[in-house]
Amino acid sequence: MSVPVHPIHAGPRMSLPALAGTLVPIAFCVVLTIAGSTGWWVLTVLLVSEIAVYQSFSALVRRRRRDLALLRCFGASRGQVFAGVLTEAAWCGLAGALLGLGFCMIALGLYKFDSAIFALLMGVGGAVVGAFVPAFRASRVPPAGPRR
Repeated sequence: MSVPVHPIHAGPRMSLPALAGTLVPIAFCVVLTIAGSTGWWVLTVLLVSEIAVYQSFSALVRRRRRDLALLRCFGASRGQVFAGVLTEAAWCGLAGALLGLGFCMIALGLYKFDSAIFALLMGVGGAVVGAFVPAFRASRVPPAGPRR
């Protein structure tokens, strides 16, 4: 029985420094949100986390370009490639949000249910928004056969 391969599993994985550079700003933004910070700090950290997600996923799509072209050649649609990259971004956002929630609960002793739900949505939604342009570029990779 063959298992269908989803485009998210194509090509090289995100490196650990890139993953850390993506998760830490998201987690810091979640910590600021739960701690009740207001003002420009939260917006600045949110902007930095969006830029970090964008840079990480742009590099990832550039590294996976050849594999995405082969997937397109074997029948993956543009929508599947787009959804695969956004799914991976959502998982990164969820991991960063959980990291921030864990820090708030363990180190700071803070836990507010409403803030936690908002932080999770902000982490996942922010990562998806940050990876939207790289996912769009990945979906526009033309199908290509093997090179000689």
